[in-house]
Order: sequence, then C-alpha cells, then structure tokens
Amino acid sequence: MLRQFWTLMLAFLVVLAVPNAGNTTFNGHVSIVNSVAFSSNGNLALSGSWDWTMRLWDLSTHKPIRKFKDHILSVNDAVFSPDSKMVLSASADATLKLWKISDGKPFRTFKGHTGMVTAAAFAPNGKFILSGSTDKSLILWDLKSGAIIRRLLGHRGPVLAAVISSDGSSAISSSYDGTLRRWNLNSGQTETIFEGHRFSVNDVALSKNGEIMVSGSVDETVRIWDVATGRILKTLYGHEGFVASVAITPDGKRALSAGRDRIVRLWEVTSGKLIHSMEGHEKAVWSVAFSPDGKTALSGGGDEVLRLWDLSSGLEISK
Repeated sequence: MLRQFWTLMLAFLVVLAVPNAGNTTFNGHVSIVNSVAFSSNGNLALSGSWDWTMRLWDLSTHKPIRKFKDHILSVNDAVFSPDSKMVLSASADATLKLWKISDGKPFRTFKGHTGMVTAAAFAPNGKFILSGSTDKSLILWDLKSGAIIRRLLGHRGPVLAAVISSDGSSAISSSYDGTLRRWNLNSGQTETIFEGHRFSVNDVALSKNGEIMVSGSVDETVRIWDVATGRILKTLYGHEGFVASVAITPDGKRALSAGRDRIVRLWEVTSGKLIHSMEGHEKAVWSVAFSPDGKTALSGGGDEVLRLWDLSSGLEISK
C-alpha cells in the first residue's frame, strides 16, 4: 500500500539503514518495514522493506522462512495471493513482481508504470491484479499473461494505496491529492470521489461487504466512510503526526491505525471508541494488518522489525 515512502519524502526525512538496536523476535530486515500481511490461514506473515526485499515469516516460531530478493529499489507493498501460494511485490523500481512461495523466485515482472509502484492488490478470484503509482495512475493487469487490461486515470497526485472489493467489480484508491476514488473496474471510470481529508491520504481499507471504508492521512486523522453515499461517518482523532496505515476487520467492526507517533491504535468502528493503544515500536509504524480471524495484528516500522499483537489484551505476543 509506497504511501510510506512518499510521506517520508514529503516530510523531508532521511532514514538510513542501521542495525536494529531493539529486542524483537521478528528480526531480519535492515531498513524500514513498510508493508505487512497475513496469509489466508493466518499461519504466515509477509513483509516488504526499504532494504529491497520481502520476507516470509512463520508466526508460530516468529522466524523467517524465506527471503525474496530481485528488486533494485525498495519494496513498497507486499501481498499474498488469495490462496497464499504466491506473493506480489510493488517496488520503487517501477515494477511489480510475482513470486512462488515454494521456491522464492520471481516468475513474472509487470512493467508499465513510469513512476514508483506504491500499491498492489489481488482480485479475489486471483485472475487479475491492481497497482498504483506515483505516476498518478492505477493499472489493472491480467495475472496470467502480465498484459495491461486498462489504466485508471483521474488522480491529480501520486496514488498511495489501492484495494479491490470482495466481488472484484470495483476498487478504491487513495492519493497525495487528498482524495479517495471508487473505480468501476469494468469500465475504468471513477464512480465516486471521496473528499474530506485536508492533506495526502496515505492508506485505505475496505470491509468485506464493501460498505465501510477506513482511511488514514497526513492530516493526523482516521476517517470512517459510507462507501455508497461517500459520507464521512466518523473522524477519529488521537494520532500525533501522519497516519501511515489503516486496516479493517472483514466484518467492518474494528479498525487499526498507525503512523509517525509509533503507536498502533485499535478502534471500534461504529462508535469511534479507542479500544487499545499498543506501544512497542521505536520509530514510526508504516504498516498494520489484521489476522484473518481478527484476534491478532501485525505491524511493521521504521525500527526495522515486525511486531505481533494480541487484540484482546493489547499486548505484544512473545515467541
């Protein structure tokens, strides 16, 4: 979802890759971890980093299983295929790569963007993928052939995140232009423009039924939206500094957010109530994700590590 890279660039922050001084069981990356994801069965985790690599983790042991390396610049987004047999990476080198988990080797490279690729998403049927870029466009690709199906144009700034609806008919993107857009993937046309954030919208998450959307912004807020009407249902305050990443449970009842203030926050969507503030990262948190059952969460940060959280207690899970 390189919302993180772009936000840092705009904030004029220069982050150098230095050995991690913290004590964590998810050690391995040597730069910012800016993408995390759970496999469909919840047993594995995937991370993408500014160190140009992705890593596959066993969540039962907190140990790395495999390292994916072929990009020549940072990996800005990393996602599992619906069956979790493949992974997809989006990179600042302007490409996406498709990898088999079984051997850790890329077997297809997608070229078509003229800027850094910031976001990647699989369609639920696994037949096509969607990418977003700093070139202000999204591209819908045929997974099997690698061919471009269509380009989605409309944003006036870099695209920072993108998600596909569970029925595969539409997508939501967020942008540095301060808006989100809902796209009809069959026509490539914008159906709705969501306005409300004052600055760059760094990330977006969509409930499984496609009715509720969560966004996080440089304006330090998290917003809950009614997708059908485009109306803001709640504005959640509490973060000090930009919000880099958001996530929502499949049932749309809880949301996660994290950003510059190093705190992972768990919210109740309907009421906007803050449930937990989870602290442990030593630098900004760039990515968060819910497990499939919604009981745990992953976070990745500028401290080069991943952390696993128990959401009933709000405490970090040790090995």
